[in-house]
Amino acid sequence: MSEGSGGHLIPAMEVAKTLAGAGHRARLWYVQRPTLSALLRESLDELRAMGVEIETIQVVSSRWPFLRVGIRLGQVAALWIQAHRRLRRFHPHAVVGFGGWVGIPIILAARQRRVRVLLHEQNVRLGRANRFVLRRHWVDRLAISFESTRASLNGTPTTLTGLPLREAPERRPREETAQRFGLSTSAWTILVMGGSQGSRVLNRLMDDVVAECSEEECANWQFIHVTGPHDVERMRQRYAARGIRAWAAPHLIQMHEAYQLAHVMIARAGASTLAELARYGCPSILVPYPHASGHQRDNAELVESIGGGLIMEEAQASAPRLLGVLRRMAADVRLRDMMATQIRSLARPEATRELASLIERITDGTD
Repeated sequence: MSEGSGGHLIPAMEVAKTLAGAGHRARLWYVQRPTLSALLRESLDELRAMGVEIETIQVVSSRWPFLRVGIRLGQVAALWIQAHRRLRRFHPHAVVGFGGWVGIPIILAARQRRVRVLLHEQNVRLGRANRFVLRRHWVDRLAISFESTRASLNGTPTTLTGLPLREAPERRPREETAQRFGLSTSAWTILVMGGSQGSRVLNRLMDDVVAECSEEECANWQFIHVTGPHDVERMRQRYAARGIRAWAAPHLIQMHEAYQLAHVMIARAGASTLAELARYGCPSILVPYPHASGHQRDNAELVESIGGGLIMEEAQASAPRLLGVLRRMAADVRLRDMMATQIRSLARPEATRELASLIERITDGTD
């Protein structure tokens, strides 16, 4: 089961797909959100076509903070009852959680029904819900995405699997990819990505960067900018007004094509972003989201500590600072090559297969 965000849901879907392909009966429970990205809709359709059973988990929230705790507690109780009913019908050999508070009552119900439980942590630092169930020893095994996560564990049996990502299609010639974006193969290419929902902070920052680029940079730099649902028309107009080659869109399903062209990425520091940077060996400037328990800060610190990228705190992020870093990286090929080598050290190309194999061992009792 999984929360409804891309960072939780994509790994869950990829593992479900692999298990179904191996002949196992798989069922995905996930939190239904008001809107789903095109990428998530496409992935869910693929799962249904493979025979994966999909059930949604309905949750409600409130704009009033004083009501949230009561609503959340009521939903936890309701989900616990619902989980017992669903588990009684499905009779799974294992329940696999991918984080988020909705997993707590489901994992408790699985534990009470003597179903084996495996937990996957996407980030460097354990999420609050995962910490909660681990401290109560409700989990048989923990799978982690990064080796450094082990430092914060309490003795739960742990396996490093990596973070499952969508399988990338066959690589096209670089010239063909550039043509699809309407870009050049010779220009310094900057990829801007604010996460599955975009980042208005990064969009505003790039607005200022574009305004301060020199005439030479406008002629020799180009951008691939995934804006999220907001700001796309404004950013297209900004790039066009400065005569900068740019491809801007609310979302991009074929992210592997953007990485093929990019020399550097400006992004938030979600776990899936880190795994993709490692897969493609892309240097980065990370602007971690300052909320959500600070887990993005820990992710970004891991990248910076190995020399795979640089951190720019949101509170200190400015066009002059960011331009200074971009200019330094554009001029220093050796620095970029070093960063690319270092970030690749975090890659786990067989993460999906390894996690699926671990689940199989959990279900047949060999792990």
